[in-house]
Amino acid sequence: MIRYAFIGDIHGQYAKLQALLTVLKTESSDWFYVFVGDLIDNKKGITESQLETLETVKALVDSKQALCLMGNHEFNAIGWGMCHQKNGKPLRPHTENNRKQHQAFLDAVTEDSALHQQWINWFKGLPLYADFGAIRAVHACWDEAIIQSIQPYLKTNNAIAETYWEMAFEKNSPLYNMTETLLKGPELALPEGVSFNDKTGLTRRNIRIRWWLQQAETYRELAQVPPDAESLIPDIPINNGYSPLTLDTPVVIGHYTLHGEPQRLSDQVICTDYNAAKGDHPLVVYCCTVEDGYLSSRGFISSTGNIV
Repeated sequence: MIRYAFIGDIHGQYAKLQALLTVLKTESSDWFYVFVGDLIDNKKGITESQLETLETVKALVDSKQALCLMGNHEFNAIGWGMCHQKNGKPLRPHTENNRKQHQAFLDAVTEDSALHQQWINWFKGLPLYADFGAIRAVHACWDEAIIQSIQPYLKTNNAIAETYWEMAFEKNSPLYNMTETLLKGPELALPEGVSFNDKTGLTRRNIRIRWWLQQAETYRELAQVPPDAESLIPDIPINNGYSPLTLDTPVVIGHYTLHGEPQRLSDQVICTDYNAAKGDHPLVVYCCTVEDGYLSSRGFISSTGNIV
């Protein structure tokens, strides 16, 4: 029997990680931890705990007690730290907004230092997804067609092969589009003239969609946006209809900054990101066991010790 603990987006909240690991250790001493990505980045004040978080997770991975998946923030960190071989420009543009999102990590490692490069190299080895047979995990979206199509670009551990990193940041390349879906989730363009501001203040004309819904008819119903932005999404029929993804195995994701009491998003999709990045929001883990191919759910546990 294997006990899995799927831990949500930490974003440098080391104290919450330590609290959650303490809670889990009182439950059992033989968890296999699966970190679903986004270990790093936060507001500028969350700086020192960036390294403590990374070192804790890496130690668990090195001791074979854990697996850490690529999150979009680790992916972005790689693009920030790597340059095109031909033109010397960063793979991820060093815009003011991109720097603002990434500054806490850059301050922690000292940008362009040997330590910075050390963590970029570690991020590059993180797998995009994990398939444990009875349960799977990916940062944002499990799309079976993409999982199959992306195989030629991956190493045996499902991490992007070194030769393809520039392609991963070339907009409209096959690899770019596939990683966008797996790490950030599918999006849908809003009707002409409609937009909303995201949590960083950027104007958005696309919406992240609730790809786990088996049925949706309007943009508002389908949109995965903060609660205070829902009213900004038009409650009108989706132009070209909605085709849900079909899953035959449960999958655990992070990424979506949910609110309220942790619960399954659907019969087959579980999310562990309940905004631990901010304030007193707890870090959440989804626990289950697998024995002889049979999956048994333990449910959600938070860093405050609450069991859902």
